[in-house]
Amino acid sequence: MRVTGGGAGGTGGGTGGGNAACTTAPVMISHTTGSPNANANQLVFLSKASYPQAVCNDGTPGAYVLRAGQGAGVNRWVISLQGGGDCYDQASCASRASGSPKLVSTTPYANSSGQALGLDGLLSPTATTNPDFYDANEVQILYCSSDDWSGAKTGAGAFNGNDDTTWNFQGRAILNAAIADLKAKYGLNNATEVMLTGQSAGGLGVYVNTNNVAKLVPSGARFVAYSDAAFLDEVNVFNPAVASPYDDPSQPPAEEAMKGPGIVLWNGTGDPVCNATATTSMAQLECYNSQQLLGPGGTITLPMMVSEVEQDQAQLSSNGVTAFTGNLTAQEQAYIQYFSGQMRTGLATTNSNVSIFAPDVLAHVEATDPTLFVQPQTFPAGQLTLQQVVGAWYQTPCTVQRDIAN
Repeated sequence: MRVTGGGAGGTGGGTGGGNAACTTAPVMISHTTGSPNANANQLVFLSKASYPQAVCNDGTPGAYVLRAGQGAGVNRWVISLQGGGDCYDQASCASRASGSPKLVSTTPYANSSGQALGLDGLLSPTATTNPDFYDANEVQILYCSSDDWSGAKTGAGAFNGNDDTTWNFQGRAILNAAIADLKAKYGLNNATEVMLTGQSAGGLGVYVNTNNVAKLVPSGARFVAYSDAAFLDEVNVFNPAVASPYDDPSQPPAEEAMKGPGIVLWNGTGDPVCNATATTSMAQLECYNSQQLLGPGGTITLPMMVSEVEQDQAQLSSNGVTAFTGNLTAQEQAYIQYFSGQMRTGLATTNSNVSIFAPDVLAHVEATDPTLFVQPQTFPAGQLTLQQVVGAWYQTPCTVQRDIAN
């Protein structure tokens, strides 16, 4: 389906009950030149003296990659939260520390800064791949806190990968410090336009930080948010032994089941507006739930773009469908079709300020994938690319459009 709603408060196909009218002014994206952004990517480590809480799981300083804007894009900013899953108990954290050291520490980047400097898709410096934002200030904040950008916990004693009591979970502090650092040193204080974005765990970081970041950007700056690959499909775990569609009612979505122990481990909080009135652990868990936060009457009412493939490979894998190469069983195929249908329903019932790009493909992250960002996808209205849709939405976010494959 493709539904559009023009003007402030356009319904855009959602129910929109009680939602704040959209008042974000349109903007024209202009460029001084069509040449690639000539500014080099640079890796910036946050000062532990200035930002003592902005540290990775192992206590090393948080960091971000910055490519300064040029020409007409000098006051336009795209701030992206890197993804990479999370850990939620002793076993999952120990596995993460041993198998993915860049997701718990910035030491690998300090030893070889080139590992951090690849920016593509929405973050690309080339006008052919990224014609709207190639000359903007592009920032990718590196993910090394394992907490969906939501934790606020200091580890006890020296870091030990096999002892989660020694881990720091400071994703929110890293994000806040990066914004403060960019304002103090690199011109974010002069921004006229700011977009917060993120992919996968970074996309969840967008949901739980949008209302907070909106207050941190410079006064008067136009602010919008875009989340990629983080919209939760509330479909229970796959079980071929139960009746079709093989959605096991006794086993909730894996992502949801893990989040409860995780937020305790991280001392995490979801969206702050939601969390302010959450008086139970279940209510606090819902402050991480994209369907809750973006639903009618939810606490995120700012203009938002959501891209989410209907067959999200990461969510399907977590839920027990893992054999995507080769032949799927009849039960797996039925479950995936059910999963896709439920994803469409969840996306279509978000609030009146949410635009959507949801192709019916098997993938995960799209926005920073150099192929998927510009690859035409099929919708009832025709073929569209994510690059085209994000650019159009950014310029007129109050004209809500929902591109959802049937």
